[in-house]
Amino acid sequence: MPIIQSEAGSLPNIKQTGGTPNNPAGFFGEMLLSRVNPDYYTLLKNGKVFTLSGTAANPTAFTGGAAGTPLLGFYNPNSSIDMVVLQLRAGIRTTGAAAVATDFNWWGVSQGGVAVTGTQTQARNMYTLAASGSLIYGMVNTANTAALGSNLIAPSFSVGLTASTAITNVVSLFEDVRGAIVCAPGCYIAWGASVAPTSASVDYSVIWAECPA
Repeated sequence: MPIIQSEAGSLPNIKQTGGTPNNPAGFFGEMLLSRVNPDYYTLLKNGKVFTLSGTAANPTAFTGGAAGTPLLGFYNPNSSIDMVVLQLRAGIRTTGAAAVATDFNWWGVSQGGVAVTGTQTQARNMYTLAASGSLIYGMVNTANTAALGSNLIAPSFSVGLTASTAITNVVSLFEDVRGAIVCAPGCYIAWGASVAPTSASVDYSVIWAECPA
């Protein structure tokens, strides 16, 4: 078995062609990092990254109630993979025509063997762009039938107190989750708005990787 030996404070010898070279390291022996591919490219190239999105939605209030209607719901019925959330994006076209304090949150629960059976929307592969390949059961702005009552696991976005007069082109929102939220086998996670605005319009998307459990 080859042994990798680090040399603290060294620079690579690009002319070395034989022998067993030392691995260059920082002054404290730490590994140096060189980026070749962009973040997530290898996962994308291997067909492991998916997205599920909705457009022009007026959110239904969702605060973790059983069989509720979040903007996005995900159930993982497979023992072989974890759903690892990478990013969340949302575009607020208009906050609607009512003064309400609106925020968006992540919710989750272990289903304990109870399958979620709300109307499914097939996720889209971020490399092939085909609506196929995902092992996650996704739901878009529909009742998440048989989902158990869930717990708040992470606040997401807040747009504060909206005006009573509709405001258009409000903001584009980006949450870099980077794997901090995972839907493990048998679990359910959801992303939804805390209140139901009047005539609001929201575009939104969750991007995730499916990794071996």
